[in-house]
Amino acid sequence: MTVSSAVEPPTAADSQQLAGTDSTSNKGVEFWLVFLGLCFAGFVAATDSTIIFTALPTIANDFGGQSQYIWLENAYVFASTAIQPLYGQVSNIIGRRYPMIMSVALFALGSGIAGGANSTAMFISGRLVQGLGAGGMVMLIDLIVCDLLPLRERSTYLGTVLGACAVGSVVGPVIGGAIVTRSTWRWAFWINLPVCALTLAVMVPFLRISSRRSPSWVHSVSRIDYLGNTLFVGSITSILIGLVQGGVVYPWKSWQTILPIVLGFVGWAGFFVQQGFCNEPTMPLRLFSHRTTATVYLQDFVVSVLLQWCIYILPLFFQSQLSASALTSGLNILPINAFMIPSGAVAGAILTKTGRYKPLHWAGFGVLAISCGLFSAMSSSTSTIAWAWFEILAGVGIGLPLTTQLPAIQAVLSEPDTAISTSTYSFVRSFGFVWGATIPSIVFNSRVDAMLGSITDTKVRAALAGGGAYSYALSVKDLTEQTLQQTLEVYREAMRVVWFVGLAFALVGFLLVFAEKHVEMRVTLETEFGLKQAKPAEKQITNKSKEVA
Repeated sequence: MTVSSAVEPPTAADSQQLAGTDSTSNKGVEFWLVFLGLCFAGFVAATDSTIIFTALPTIANDFGGQSQYIWLENAYVFASTAIQPLYGQVSNIIGRRYPMIMSVALFALGSGIAGGANSTAMFISGRLVQGLGAGGMVMLIDLIVCDLLPLRERSTYLGTVLGACAVGSVVGPVIGGAIVTRSTWRWAFWINLPVCALTLAVMVPFLRISSRRSPSWVHSVSRIDYLGNTLFVGSITSILIGLVQGGVVYPWKSWQTILPIVLGFVGWAGFFVQQGFCNEPTMPLRLFSHRTTATVYLQDFVVSVLLQWCIYILPLFFQSQLSASALTSGLNILPINAFMIPSGAVAGAILTKTGRYKPLHWAGFGVLAISCGLFSAMSSSTSTIAWAWFEILAGVGIGLPLTTQLPAIQAVLSEPDTAISTSTYSFVRSFGFVWGATIPSIVFNSRVDAMLGSITDTKVRAALAGGGAYSYALSVKDLTEQTLQQTLEVYREAMRVVWFVGLAFALVGFLLVFAEKHVEMRVTLETEFGLKQAKPAEKQITNKSKEVA
């Protein structure tokens, strides 16, 4: 069977090979057990990605690895971001079952290694293995949901998985703080093991998903795009090295920061050239050949940037302007997650009911733009009720597009492109998270450096210069009155500019929605990778995506 292009509907031969089922036919006990396992996997991956925030200072202190702090923190991000497209291609070749089980097992193995580490190198190795597992888990969760459900229903269930992930993200720092306070930091990683065991206990017996038959494992392995994946992983790793070192290890203007970023983007350009000539590409160019898929992928990047933007900058506001502790500032961003989850679920339900995603995207980015504008006006006199409402708006604005973008992408593409479109979507989202911390950091530090002349205390100026303002936020409350007011004004003005730039991103997302075309969403399940049934459905697919003006 040939893979259809992004702008062409599946051929008749394709349709005959894709089993069509009613949306309710696969929702037996096995479906719900598998879905529960996916929620477990999403929860543990999200928890682990944030539990490190409160445990990392203790870990670095135990290992005496302050000089390697950046790698202790980011090894996981490197691995989980770069590996996702490879998982997408492999799962398209051999099916979803074994990559999913392997990714959970890798995550558990990495958790054990990191928890038992007796050196910095061993800990970083464990985090790399964890990241390789987490990257597969995050991508395959979305992909398996797509395999189990018709296109029009997917957003509802993706919203449920998002809820599990959001809960994990919220409780992660709290659990991490409690563990390092009452026990050893090692339990921040060992605590993953029982959840992984529970996930595998569900996945191994019940994740029985159909797959394409191949003459042999040798034939399957030979289909992997080795050159493309090597170019992609190398390029993304180079970009990430530059981004995480910039402003921390080396200045942003230094060659040590600029060179890896430039080399990464050059390598990335080479990757896309290679994809145009590859027989089975990792990230086919047809994914971006339709204006709807191209613009929604860009929207995915923008909303991911803004989500991380809020998580990165808001604690800085609470610590510097409201004298909040690190724990309190973490708790103060709960309204975003608390309203992102239900708004994502509501958006999914609306999409399932109406089949229309453009209004949801417009509403989401519109509300996000409003929230960024309101954030820019915050100061030390902003009331709790005010900033909580601003966060609620941000949570709603993020939630509305977050669960409806992947179905919008897949409405245009043919069903055989589900795996590669999902892996690309997951990668873009993860890549957006990295930039969501990098861009506001650059803007904030640049603005602080430009305003240091307004602070009379030379010691404070030195502490804030060159990227030191973020870590100094907790010490602002201890300054004398005159210096305090001067420093508060510098922080307030710098964050105001940061939110103006965030507003520009939100407006770009809003404008991108105009380029979308509405596409009717399939209401029957077309897949070669659904749950194996005792009596396979005989009904053939007749309902296909149809573009309307």
